[in-house]
Amino acid sequence: MNVSDLERLYEFVAESRHRFLAKFRDLGWAETNRDRGATQGSMHAVFVHMLEVEDSWLHYDIPGKPWPYGDRDPSAFTSFDTVEAYDEDLSGRTEELLRGLTDADLGREVEFDGARGRVKSTVEHIAIHTAIDEIAHLGELVALLWQLDVEPPWRNWIRRYLTEIGSPPQ
Repeated sequence: MNVSDLERLYEFVAESRHRFLAKFRDLGWAETNRDRGATQGSMHAVFVHMLEVEDSWLHYDIPGKPWPYGDRDPSAFTSFDTVEAYDEDLSGRTEELLRGLTDADLGREVEFDGARGRVKSTVEHIAIHTAIDEIAHLGELVALLWQLDVEPPWRNWIRRYLTEIGSPPQ
């Protein structure tokens, strides 16, 4: 994988998040915050968790900074506007981070605090892990919307390239 591949992948993730947030606005705050027994409880909490996963891994673990928020309560985000502001800010910072990387940077080893102590990994593996985690949670949100008999705003990777961009990545 190279930086260009990661840029496309994170563009896809960010676009997906934007569509889901728009769908949540349609559903309303109360419905989005109802505990559904998901990994984080509500769809709102799953979504905030996704943002914090990307933020903590890419913008704190990779540069070697400690995550200052701990296990932040998703209710700290009190409106769709506060969630959207975080999403937009994060998307911009991630885009900037990826634009500043070279392919050689992807092999750089970083060390960070994991659940079982200090962990070493590469920038590439952290970036891939983070995207996979977010996509898994998008799938969780798809399932939660299906349970409500609501059509999820999901577009798969290939369809995005064939219908929106015109050709798959090379």
